[in-house]
Amino acid sequence: MGAGKSTFARALLRGLGIEQPAEGSPTFAIAHEYQARASSIIHMDLYRLRSEEELEEAGISSYLWDRDCITLTEWLSQFPKFETAVLKPQARPGSLTLRVNWKVKLDFDLTDENRRAIKISKI
Repeated sequence: MGAGKSTFARALLRGLGIEQPAEGSPTFAIAHEYQARASSIIHMDLYRLRSEEELEEAGISSYLWDRDCITLTEWLSQFPKFETAVLKPQARPGSLTLRVNWKVKLDFDLTDENRRAIKISKI
């Protein structure tokens, strides 16, 4: 909590050309959808969900597998099996191209409370 996930997501949304103001963390709504020039972007926050069944009930799977969109997902690591399935390289339905996944890890910088350590890796 407080590591800067939503701040990072807002900056990324701006970088992807979202002209409307970001709505902040979608903790309560679970997902906010934005329309960029080339694609829809869905910012999801799974913090309030407690089981993989709730992920299904909230329609999270459809965002990740059934739609051609960019997803920013906070707290995916709460669901290790689901995270492994999501991050596994695979073709999008109806497409010959592989989905590209990036994992962003934010941590507090132990030497300065106002700084964050960030690690971005392509999966």
